[in-house]
Amino acid sequence: MRRWRGFIVATLAVVGAGLLGVPAPSAQRPGPGPAPKAEEDPVMARWAQRVVEKTLPNGFKLLVLPRGYTPVVAFHNYVAAGSVDEPVGASGLAHLFEHMAFKGTSTIGTSDWGKEKEALDKMEQAHACYLQEKWKGEQADRDRMQACWDEFKRWEAEAQKYVITDEFGQIVERNGGRGLNAFTTSDSTEYFFSLPSNRAELWFYLESARFKDPVFREFYKERDVVLEEFRLRVENNPAGRLLYRLVGVAFLAHPYGRPGIGFPSDLENIDISRAAAFYQTYYRPDAMVAAAVGLIDPVQAAAWAEKYFGDLSPATARRPVVTQEPPFEGERRFVLYLDAQPLLVMAFHVPDFKHPDHWPLEALSYVLARGRSSRLYQRLVLQKKLAAAVNVFTGFPGDRYPHLLVVWVVPNPDVDLEALEKEVLDELASIQKDGVRPDELERFRAQALHDFYKTFEDNGDLARELTFYEKVAGSWRKFFETPRQIRAVTAADVQRVVQTYCVPERRIVGMILRQSGNSGTRQFSNSAIRESGGKGRTDRGVPRLPDSRIPDSSS
Repeated sequence: MRRWRGFIVATLAVVGAGLLGVPAPSAQRPGPGPAPKAEEDPVMARWAQRVVEKTLPNGFKLLVLPRGYTPVVAFHNYVAAGSVDEPVGASGLAHLFEHMAFKGTSTIGTSDWGKEKEALDKMEQAHACYLQEKWKGEQADRDRMQACWDEFKRWEAEAQKYVITDEFGQIVERNGGRGLNAFTTSDSTEYFFSLPSNRAELWFYLESARFKDPVFREFYKERDVVLEEFRLRVENNPAGRLLYRLVGVAFLAHPYGRPGIGFPSDLENIDISRAAAFYQTYYRPDAMVAAAVGLIDPVQAAAWAEKYFGDLSPATARRPVVTQEPPFEGERRFVLYLDAQPLLVMAFHVPDFKHPDHWPLEALSYVLARGRSSRLYQRLVLQKKLAAAVNVFTGFPGDRYPHLLVVWVVPNPDVDLEALEKEVLDELASIQKDGVRPDELERFRAQALHDFYKTFEDNGDLARELTFYEKVAGSWRKFFETPRQIRAVTAADVQRVVQTYCVPERRIVGMILRQSGNSGTRQFSNSAIRESGGKGRTDRGVPRLPDSRIPDSSS
């Protein structure tokens, strides 16, 4: 279950490590594992029978789960458009379009669409002029760049005159809506809020409108907001910077190596035309699955889906992610020298969410670091006093493709990180040799079942899980097979996955060490980032950040 999201938001909230498009904390996510028969769990089978599925000819899918007596409905729309789908040179687009989806349409969020559109078109022409000159590098005409930039700012200010700020959200709030929000991950962009049952039709209208008629309103303003987020969450955040480097070092070929927030150099050179092209490619009805959970009539909901989503343009050819990460030929290591709290991160490449080994790997994460009785907490925090905190999570940074099992350790003061690393490896070696105890396996089952059943306490969480399973696991029905899968994990399964995946050739180790040197300058060794095995260094995980932000002139 993907504890990394709650871990980053809750445990590291004080440093704001949200660089990878982290949503709000939620119940831990179960994995598909082997496919059992639904009838083997009669309670879950009855739940599954209550779900009504409606698929439109254009590919849009709606899942409706009527439940409860309170007249409220939670809606969740999963769009299979995440940072993994972004073209090279356009990282951060998925996240940026998420911001755009709240800006309204040609009829929502504007006082005069005709005049606003004219200003937006001229603004974009001036911005294209600026970029074209800027991209000439040393040959650029600085006077022309300044003139284009001034023209861009003039039309941006003109367009702003017609903006009705947050009208989309105000409509939701006036109709009793709550929890209007969204998040972007490596795999998806997801939108959600709840409405009173007698206002449920409004969700179908608003949700379809913002994807049928998007307006890239305040686009560059939001781009600058994202750049500020990068500075806050990565540049000025040691924990965020460590995770940022981790994905870059771990994935040399696969697009999971690009952070969801994007690279600053990409964001500084992005424009509306690229954002519109991304939308046209990935925001198609067959990429969406929505769920409605609460007091709602499935027949009426299906009729509303046809009415409002039925005319969404059908999908065009969409190139899948075909890049596979090449096999490792040795352990990869990197060190960041910062004036900050030392940290240790260790990661192992593991299969995707649908692989049968997903649940045994989840069991391993529970045994290692779930609760005070877990192995690493007992060993590092309580017994040897080496660490202040430890966490282990899977599904990082995404689930659709092979990803990482991550061990995260916050050391106590003056603890040597290499000694701490050895302690973690020794614990893994112990499981490789002797397996896990029966009481550890039973504790995992009890905790995992608790986490699964807790999902049913909140309609929004349940709606989210149904959409996730439909798009990532292949069917929403697999969600209801989870209790059987939890109980099916054996001690031999856990031992086998440690022996298979927690090995040097799949391992990445990252550290934050204190700066050294009397002058306060950072002392970098030639092996600050390296891949062992005689294959040389890589600086893939340390992108050079620009010294300045656009515009080149200070206006």
